[in-house]
Amino acid sequence: MAEKGEPLSKRELEVLQCVSQGAGNKQIAQELFISENTVKVHLRNIYRKLDAASRTEATTEAIRQGIIAVPGADVAETAVPAPPAIEPATLTPEASSDNGQEGLQTAAAEAPIQHKRLDRRTLILVTAVILILVAGAALAGWFIANNNETIAEAEPYTLVELADNWWEGRPLPTAVAHAALAPFGLDLYLLGGETAEGITDAVWIYDTAEHTWKEGAQKPTAVADASAAELGGIIYVPGGRLPDGQPTNIVEAYSPAQDAWGSIASLPENISGGLTLSDGSSLYLVGGWEGDSVLNTVFRYDPGSSATWQQLPEMAQARMWPAGGIIAGKLYVVGGWDGKKELDSCELLDLNAANLQWESCAPMEAPRAGAGAAVLVNKLYVFGGGMDEQNKIETSEAYDPNTDQWGLVSTPVLSDAPSWTNLSVANIETRVFALGGLNDESVPTTHNFIYAPLVYQTFIPAAASGDGE
Repeated sequence: MAEKGEPLSKRELEVLQCVSQGAGNKQIAQELFISENTVKVHLRNIYRKLDAASRTEATTEAIRQGIIAVPGADVAETAVPAPPAIEPATLTPEASSDNGQEGLQTAAAEAPIQHKRLDRRTLILVTAVILILVAGAALAGWFIANNNETIAEAEPYTLVELADNWWEGRPLPTAVAHAALAPFGLDLYLLGGETAEGITDAVWIYDTAEHTWKEGAQKPTAVADASAAELGGIIYVPGGRLPDGQPTNIVEAYSPAQDAWGSIASLPENISGGLTLSDGSSLYLVGGWEGDSVLNTVFRYDPGSSATWQQLPEMAQARMWPAGGIIAGKLYVVGGWDGKKELDSCELLDLNAANLQWESCAPMEAPRAGAGAAVLVNKLYVFGGGMDEQNKIETSEAYDPNTDQWGLVSTPVLSDAPSWTNLSVANIETRVFALGGLNDESVPTTHNFIYAPLVYQTFIPAAASGDGE
């Protein structure tokens, strides 16, 4: 936690400089390519470190200390005492709005003001400069709002070609791992996750055609270790890990068309670290962790029937953070963590069979937990993994269900740092996007890597099929 008198970080200085120029939270977020929630976190830290209770107080104190400079003002000759500290306003929840999101209203905080005698000339000068800057920023905002042609578009981004059918896209606006990801149309929706500041409710939308990011409506419940799937034009996010570290049974649903959130029937139990998949008619939640133990459970949700979660036959292997996908009506689940070690095993469930029963499939070349997967050209591609420090992952893998064999996929991002876990993976058309995740130092990243394999590439089997783990 930030302490009074502690030096401001580089990012906090950038935020404070924007504040001194009259920028609002939204403008600051756009200028620095961060979310408004992150701006608020930085402002809280700035207030605490400068012992300020408002933007004006923080700016005045920063000028007094020489932290930031105001053009045309020379305040070095006379020190300006800090304005009296006022306790920050408290926030109380309002009634839920139509889209299920809670609003916040500000209750004025009462605190006695201790008046201090200030140098009149210095105070007038500093106050006048701040007012001029704020008024100038407001005028500029009005001018831009009424002259749309002057609004600068996001700078065009050209994909950076790496090697072996890999490209690098525009980086994420903020470093994140353990986030849910779902495609819809030509957009990717990155939901929640964990940043350097903690578990977030942010929603980021990536236009894969224009390579631009924008922010969506915040998720009502901030979670990490959740996964997502789209069904009928709605993106579902079941469960996840709450900021207190415990899993939840909340299931929230997002409408890309309306940019709004709602909720559906809760899970039968609290689950985080599970795998969410869709076959076009139902949702499936496989495995996960319920707070005390790793799960081998499988639940199905059909919004067109009872709209409740139905339990299906259990997997042979309990696993959290698994990867998988649905190919030709068969649900494949691979890898994961059993509570003690990473797994290489593979199981499949034929969703069209009269008698649902799990079967084994060929194990991966390497055990992987926290990997991401996507189905492309009837193959299951698995990227990353390697949560165990002793398990160095330098390549990705692809599974061909027709031959029950795995092949290696060269992955340049793993060459220098053979660990990439809790990333978010999804495909749009013939491209697979691998976003965020933890690097080999367990730090969230802004990765945006794109894999676009050729349809007629040579597929080299890595090993014969087997039944074991």
